Formats: sequence, structure tokens, C-alpha cells
Amino acid sequence: VQSVMMIIPVVAFSLNQHLTIKGHFGALRSSPTLRFILFGAVMYTLASLQGSLEALRSLNAVTHFTHFTVAHAHLGMYGFVSMVIFGGVYFVMPRVLGVQWPRPTLTAWHFWLVCGGFAVYLVTLSVGGILQGLVLLDPARPFMDSVAVTMPWLKGRTVGGAMMTLGHLVFAWHFALMV
Repeated sequence: VQSVMMIIPVVAFSLNQHLTIKGHFGALRSSPTLRFILFGAVMYTLASLQGSLEALRSLNAVTHFTHFTVAHAHLGMYGFVSMVIFGGVYFVMPRVLGVQWPRPTLTAWHFWLVCGGFAVYLVTLSVGGILQGLVLLDPARPFMDSVAVTMPWLKGRTVGGAMMTLGHLVFAWHFALMV
């Protein structure tokens, strides 16, 4: 009950957070910091709402101990925490070093590679986890069926993870160029 009731403060906080950018969406084109932090804020909202929904017994029975749980953890830790940290680095480094980021195009590449890769990663793990959970709930099916049903989805996870890694390498290269 408490987890489901968390929807109320999450919605209140998220509305406050997201409405602060109302009328300023054009700034997303020119501010990499804002782009990363807004993405992280949206992921915080989704992770929090998904966490409340996972407390429902009907959903939890299917998703618990599956790849869906892994997707949920990444939604919070990577989607929120990492993206906000990247936004912070893009904001702080020019002020610390006294120079601008040398190639803004690399910042855009970083953002879109990690966003695209994260979307693929999240969707494939979520769908694969739900399918895995449905197989695990069927006592007539052997455990290995739950492994087999996730294999194509884990390949998708690999593609998403590779895109995210490429984005991180772009960031590292850009950071090295700046320093």
C-alpha cells in the first residue's frame, strides 16, 4: 500500500520539476546540460511510477526475479543518476577549465547514442522479462523454456548496451580533447 501511495508525492514532485521547463523547450537545442538533466528527470519519474506499479501483486508475480527487474534498476540508476551526472559534467567542466567543449557535435552524438541505446536496452529487457515471468509462472514448462524465451531479447540488450558504450567512448574522447 505504501509503495502504491508513493505515486502521490512522485506525481507532485514530477509535475513541479517538469513544469519548470514549460515554455523553454527551445533551450534543449542549445544546452547539453539541460538535455541530459531533463532526460534524467523524465527517467526518475518513470522509474518511480514503475516502482509503485511493481508493488501490485499481479504485476509483481510476473516480473519478480526476471530481466524486467534489471530493466527497472537501470531505469533509475542509469536513466536518472548517470544522465544527471553527465549533465553536471557538461555544465561544470567549462567553468573549471575555463574553456568551452571543443566539439558540440560530439556532445550531441553522446546524447543520442546513449538515449537510443538505453531505449533499446530498456524495452528489450522489459519485454523479455515479462515473457520470462509468464513462462516461469507455468508449472508445466521446464525452467530452460524461460531461458530460451529471453535469448532474442538479450541480443537486443547487447545492441543497446553497445550503443551506450559507443556513446561513452565518444564522451571520453570529447573529454580528453577538452582537457
